[in-house]
Amino acid sequence: MFSSSNVATIVAKDCEVKGHISAKGTIRIDGKVEGNVSTDAGVIVGEHAVIKGDVESKFAVIAGKVTGDVIATVKLEILQTGKLYGDIKSPKISMAEGVVFEGNCEMSAAAQK
Repeated sequence: MFSSSNVATIVAKDCEVKGHISAKGTIRIDGKVEGNVSTDAGVIVGEHAVIKGDVESKFAVIAGKVTGDVIATVKLEILQTGKLYGDIKSPKISMAEGVVFEGNCEMSAAAQK
């Protein structure tokens, strides 16, 4: 998938962002974001992170809380501490035991578009 050594943008634990975040390369979010997050690579949502907005990327790993829709054109992984309140579109999804997911899920080749 991708590794944390490839992270291009970091929203630190004590950081709060209001507005859309768009980046080239992988984004790691450990703070709070109120707005959409999009990248041409991966999004890592840390365990203490809170996002209120949509997430769009190739790969996404969620260990924190996301309130919004997630489009991962290659793969979405929700870790045990992850909470997702929104719809999913991704051809591949991995959810650990204990995650919270409230929404609809679409898994098809069409999700890659």
